[in-house]
Amino acid sequence: MKKLFLFATVLTALFLAVNPISVHGCTSWMVFSDMTENGTNILHKNRDAIPRNIVVSISPASSPRKWVALGNGNTNMGINVSGLAGVMNSGETCINPPNVKGKKGTPAMLNEVLNTCDTAAQGVEKIKELIAAGDYSHGNKGSIFFLMDRNEGYVCEITAKFCAAQRYDNGFTVRANIWQNPGMYQMTRNSIKVYLNSSARAFIALSGLNQILDKKGKISLLDIFALSRHYLMPEDCPEKRSVCFKLTNSSSSLEVDKKYPDVLSSLYVTIGHPRHTVYVPVPVCAEKVIPSMGNGKWSAAAFKRLDNLKLEAPIPAEWTKFEKDSMAVYKKAQSEARKLLDAGKRAEAVKLMNSTAEKIWIDAEKLLKI
Repeated sequence: MKKLFLFATVLTALFLAVNPISVHGCTSWMVFSDMTENGTNILHKNRDAIPRNIVVSISPASSPRKWVALGNGNTNMGINVSGLAGVMNSGETCINPPNVKGKKGTPAMLNEVLNTCDTAAQGVEKIKELIAAGDYSHGNKGSIFFLMDRNEGYVCEITAKFCAAQRYDNGFTVRANIWQNPGMYQMTRNSIKVYLNSSARAFIALSGLNQILDKKGKISLLDIFALSRHYLMPEDCPEKRSVCFKLTNSSSSLEVDKKYPDVLSSLYVTIGHPRHTVYVPVPVCAEKVIPSMGNGKWSAAAFKRLDNLKLEAPIPAEWTKFEKDSMAVYKKAQSEARKLLDAGKRAEAVKLMNSTAEKIWIDAEKLLKI
């Protein structure tokens, strides 16, 4: 399997050498409880990057705080038992670039935040601490960290020597790969093409969220799942890359439960390309995942479908039905677990969330023929 992943990565790199395209893009958004259907805070990320060996990870027993994450063997998006959720987008080509080898890459920085922090504000301070120590490496581009907890969220836009953190606690906010926080514009050295590409993807997310609100009044997880698969741009837009394109390798919606974040908060993930697999829930209290979710087999199946059917292939109706039905089952389990937690029966609640999620995983594995 490792040889397969290596071969696929080499092929992708060769393709990009001949057909250059901006990778490590990502489009992310935070939606707060006043806008969500069930009153939770939701942080979403579509990840655009070359790696294809996407897996679900659970923190080792030695971790100071338990967490669940999605990435290619590292923490690209994750949530811990304190209800602290985090993801990272690449920022802009900039002055003071973090182009120092041997320092922490952004997944390692996010991992440290999840291991050591309980709130988004603490996460901001941890990122500032790492920058001050010079312990940050990300090539010639800065970064954008999104941190959300039960009460608030921050968008941190950073270079190797500067961090601008913008606080939010209502509504929603979107970023692709351009900076918007005060103090950041003088740092950028982006080209107009890169700027427009990022603006176009952010527009799709912004307009998509507004359309959901206009139609329904509130935003649900299923709405976000559908938006994350949007691959078309308006006809008059010169940029053809939407929030989901051929190098989008995974996506996740991180849902923070306000009362019982250590049991009911969840990571909803596509283990592979969003248009070629289904979303499944991973509760933060998950004790293990089934083998295909952690060894790369699930993502390999998704990318095989992408290669065979191409980006434009329609989402099978049975997949969206499965997501709707499984979400109903999972939300019912969360409701029952909440009652158990109210009664002081935490162990029973954890057991219920684990067993419910595992059955969904097994059913999804069968549906996808993994």
